[in-house]
Amino acid sequence: MTKNNNKLTVAESVIAMASGRLSSEELVSDCLERIQERDNSIKAWTSVDHEKALEQARERDQLGYRLSPLHGVPVAVKDLIDTADLPTSYGSSIYKEHQPQQDAAIVQLLQKVGAVVLGKTVTTEFAYYSPGPTCNPHNVEHTPGGSSSGSAAAVADYQVPFAIGTQTVGSMIRPGSFNGIVALKPSIGTLPYSGTKSLAPSLDTLGTFSRTVGDQRLLLTALAPHLEINNCVEKPKIAICRTPFWSEASEEMQNAFIDYAEKIKQAGFDAIEYELGPDFAALADAQFDIMASEAVRCLNKEVTEHRSWMSTHILELIEHGKQVTPEREAQCRNLLARCQYKLQQLFQQYDYFVTPATPGEAPQGTHATGDPVFNRIWTFLGVPCITYPISKGSNDLPMGIQLIAPFGGDHALIDFADKLQSKTLAQ
Repeated sequence: MTKNNNKLTVAESVIAMASGRLSSEELVSDCLERIQERDNSIKAWTSVDHEKALEQARERDQLGYRLSPLHGVPVAVKDLIDTADLPTSYGSSIYKEHQPQQDAAIVQLLQKVGAVVLGKTVTTEFAYYSPGPTCNPHNVEHTPGGSSSGSAAAVADYQVPFAIGTQTVGSMIRPGSFNGIVALKPSIGTLPYSGTKSLAPSLDTLGTFSRTVGDQRLLLTALAPHLEINNCVEKPKIAICRTPFWSEASEEMQNAFIDYAEKIKQAGFDAIEYELGPDFAALADAQFDIMASEAVRCLNKEVTEHRSWMSTHILELIEHGKQVTPEREAQCRNLLARCQYKLQQLFQQYDYFVTPATPGEAPQGTHATGDPVFNRIWTFLGVPCITYPISKGSNDLPMGIQLIAPFGGDHALIDFADKLQSKTLAQ
C-alpha cells in the first residue's frame, strides 16, 4: 500500500522535501505504486520506466535540496513530446517504435528545474481527434477528453502531482474540466515547443495540469522564469461571457454557469454580462481552416509515406486543409488580427473574461473526446486560459469554468483564478 504521498500537491511535495520530511524516492515510489494499482483501469500511460524514475529520484536526494524549483517532484509528459530515454509515438502507429535522439526543450527544462520524469502519457493521434485507450478516472465509461487525455487523467487520479500537455484547439482546458482538475493553457509561445510534434505551429501551445490553482503559479514560475511575476488588480472588472456558442452548452452547464456568475457577483466582484460580436463567432471556422492548412504541411511526410496507417479523422483534416486556398488563409489571418485588436481594446474595459470551459460534463464513451467549441477561439487568439471545477453534472462528473486574460498576463490570471475560486467557494 502507498503512504498516500502521491496525493500531495506540487507545493506540498516541494515543502515536504525541502523540510526533510519526505524524499523524492519516497514520493516517486508512491506515485509508481499508484500507477501499478490503477493503470489497468485508467490507461493513462504509454510507457513508464520505474527504474529510471527511481534512479532520477535518488540522484535528487543525493544532491540534497538545492533550491531547484521543482526538486524531486514527479511529472508526466504527453507522448507528443520527444524523450531520449522513452519511446515517443505521437499517438500514431507510424511511430510505435520511435526513439527520439534527444529530449524536447520542455523536457530539458523540466530536468533543469529538478523534476523527475515518470513516463509518457497517452495522446490522441497527432494531438487531433482519434482517442487512445485512456478513461475518465471519475467514471471509466466516460471520456477524459483529448488530446492531452493521459496527462489529465494521471493528475486527476493521483498518479502524479503535475503533467505537461498541449493545446491546439481545446486539449488542455477540455480534459482539465472533464477530469475536475486545474489546467493552464499559457499565452502562446510561453513554454518552448521545440521537440514537440506540431499539428499547427501558429496554434500549438504547451501547458500544465495540476490539482490546485496555486500549483500553477509555482509551475509557471519554474518553467517560464522570463515572465514578469505580477498579481491581478485589486478590483478586477470581469466580463461574464457566454460566447457566441452558448446554445452548444448543455442545460446543466448553462445553469451551472449562470449560478457561478451569480456567486461571482455575490462575492463582491465587479462583473458585467458581455456578448462577443459576430467577428468572434466567425473565428471558429477560421481557426479550423488555419489548423487544417498547417496540418497539411506538418504531416506531409506521414501522409505521403504512411497514409494507410492514419485514421479517417486525421486524413479528413488533411483533405480539408488542401481545400483551403491561400486567399482563404489570408482572410482567416486578417480576421484573427482584427479580433486580436478588438480583444486588446476590450481588455482596457475588462480585466478578465469568464466563460464555460466545455459544453458540459464528459460525454459517455471513449470513442470521442468531446467538443472544444468553448476553447477554439481563445486558442486562436493566443491568450492565456485557465480552468478549475465549479459544479457536477447529472452523471456526477465535474464541469469547469474558463478564465481568460490578456496576452502575457499569465501570472495575473493565476492569481485572479486563485482569488476567485477562494471567494466563490465561501458563498
